[in-house]
Amino acid sequence: TFLTVAQIYRILESKLAKRILFLVDRKALAAQAVREFHAFNTPNGHKFSQEYEVYSQRFQKDDFGDDAKFDPKVLPNEYLTAPKSSHTFVYVSTIQRMAMNLFGGEGAFPQSAGDPDLEEDADKIDIPIHAFDLIIADECHRGYTMKETSIWRDTIQHFDAVKIGLTATPAAHTVALFHEPVYRYGVEQAIRDGFLVD
Repeated sequence: TFLTVAQIYRILESKLAKRILFLVDRKALAAQAVREFHAFNTPNGHKFSQEYEVYSQRFQKDDFGDDAKFDPKVLPNEYLTAPKSSHTFVYVSTIQRMAMNLFGGEGAFPQSAGDPDLEEDADKIDIPIHAFDLIIADECHRGYTMKETSIWRDTIQHFDAVKIGLTATPAAHTVALFHEPVYRYGVEQAIRDGFLVD
């Protein structure tokens, strides 16, 4: 996540993209990512969120998994429904919420009351295809059933944006959606470099 935040910072600095969607598949990962953005120190000696707007979906206290105080800023709906070229921000969202926002309950992932990633406050809203310039999908290998894979694909392909998938385990459906990996860092190399234990 740290490396991805650093890359997103460089992309924003270069003005290659201004509106970035960072998709994750669990609320806990969204909360972790939001914290990582807020903790990131820029080359200018500031925190990432002091230089660029960082938004998230609404969280519950237990989504953070600890007692640390944290108050993320919730993305205003008009950033999604009426995107402006003057907006520069990162939006961290779960794939479940984005699917619900795009397709409503009938076109989103099935959810039950006991699901920790239940998106009960998510509504279908009119999000145009140009809402984001760049989409980064973390753990993009998710989608184990044909229906889940289809929801992932439909959600990602709704947007006319550059799409980058991050995964440690590229599955066939991931390659079909994001194409061949452009960078690999294999287990053997990580062991040789001392980051993993054989």
